[in-house]
Amino acid sequence: MNKSLRKLLVLAMALCLGLAALPAKSFAMGEAGTFYVQPEFGVYGTGQKEVNSLITFGLSGGYFVMDGLMIGAEALAYSFDQDRRDSGYSNHEYTQNPWAFGANALVRFYPVHTDKFGLYIGSGIGGLFSNDRVPYYSNGGEGSYSNLTVPVDVGFAFSLTQNVAFEVAGRYERIGFDNTGLDTWGGHAGIRITF
Repeated sequence: MNKSLRKLLVLAMALCLGLAALPAKSFAMGEAGTFYVQPEFGVYGTGQKEVNSLITFGLSGGYFVMDGLMIGAEALAYSFDQDRRDSGYSNHEYTQNPWAFGANALVRFYPVHTDKFGLYIGSGIGGLFSNDRVPYYSNGGEGSYSNLTVPVDVGFAFSLTQNVAFEVAGRYERIGFDNTGLDTWGGHAGIRITF
């Protein structure tokens, strides 16, 4: 593990511990006027043979504008495991494990939310940006350096303490909307800190 990644993980853990030490308040999950931040980690497979899998990690946050309705955002780092195919572009550079940065605006609806548990469905829109083509080559063309992203989530969170919860979500995300785009299926988990 390189030094910058270790520093990032230590910073995220320190942030979580600091926010968890805030004075406890009794917030029902999904209650209007509450705000949360959440470090998260995800693993995904793809529907295309050119990319085997990808992992994500980052931070998300949201504000409940009314009971059961959250508007938020996420910022994620992506690491792709690409499979080189015979592309016919031998003079182009190929990276098996390119990194990318992505950000999405999110809207989530909680049809079920109590003091201890919340179930949600949601979607959003954003972008993914990389120094390498993602995917390198697919369906007769090269991938893009920047792609539109649309995530669709179904997830739940359950309280660990009054202001800390554990969240698990299943996600489908479309990355890119041309013939070289990716369909990713997987999920993420995170520790939600509400205040």
